[in-house]
Amino acid sequence: MLKKINNNKDPSPLAKRICKCGCEKEFQPGRSDQFHLNSRHYNYAYNHGPRKEKYAEENQAIKTIRKNDRILEKYFKYCKKIRGDFNLLILKADGFEVETGTRIITYIEDEIEFKYVALYKYCYRIINQANNQYIKIHKI
Repeated sequence: MLKKINNNKDPSPLAKRICKCGCEKEFQPGRSDQFHLNSRHYNYAYNHGPRKEKYAEENQAIKTIRKNDRILEKYFKYCKKIRGDFNLLILKADGFEVETGTRIITYIEDEIEFKYVALYKYCYRIINQANNQYIKIHKI
């Protein structure tokens, strides 16, 4: 007697799942702990989920430091021609952000014990004179 063979397309005991990366594709998992279609979908979900949330504050601080460093570079090159300190309001108008209490900033003290705020390539010192604030820029 001939036996009927059931050719089921889905022989797996695991039910089909929707990929958790957000692509909404349905797939047949090969393992019980497989929640993404493949490794590319897993990497996308990780990089746009927990990792992005984990480093959001750090990335914002790095972005601010880079921007400040580019502004200081621009004014330092100009400063070589005229030799002088710049009014802090000019730099702030250009997008420069003075340190806040929430940022982690590195300080450098020279032999006269002036405090300089160090960025990547440049450091600066804020000088208070009368009612104005000036900024002195140095290359590291």
